[in-house]
Amino acid sequence: PIFTAIRTKPFVLLAGLSGTGKSRLVRSLAFATCHDSRLQEDRSKPGNFELIAVKPNWHDSGELMGYVSRINGEKYLTTSFLKFVAKAWKFPDVPFFLCLDEMNLAPVEQYFAEYLSIVETRALGSKRIQSDYLLARSQFENSGLYDQILHDLGFADQEEFAEGVSIPNNLVVVGTVNMDETTHSF
Repeated sequence: PIFTAIRTKPFVLLAGLSGTGKSRLVRSLAFATCHDSRLQEDRSKPGNFELIAVKPNWHDSGELMGYVSRINGEKYLTTSFLKFVAKAWKFPDVPFFLCLDEMNLAPVEQYFAEYLSIVETRALGSKRIQSDYLLARSQFENSGLYDQILHDLGFADQEEFAEGVSIPNNLVVVGTVNMDETTHSF
């Protein structure tokens, strides 16, 4: 059933009681589908898997999408989420699994709305599924910040990302949801 869900849409929620193995299932899927030896260096974690623990204080998308810091000069703080998206772009033939653990510890509509909106823009383009940009050069008044992001992600000299970075076809986001009285409802 989970493979059918993933093929239908690259965003899946796993709900259940705490400690029932939801996150472990996502890691197991990544291990089972990671056939590129360059991604198998760490035996405890496949290179096509990233676990991001959602925190209760997430009230905007900055923790996932990054943000501009003006401390000691203007720079963009690139997140592990964006680095993982970039890594997925570099290995297009391997499925990449991002596990947002305990997604409902914070109000999802506050920190994940941008991503969910962009997922809805996915459509078949020339030879592959395409989406709107997660990050676009046009979002920045200072285009040097976008150039810094491209450098941080390893895309500095790649024309494909000159105007924006979209969702790669091989990225699957799986959110785990604990069903108890300490979490937010959807």
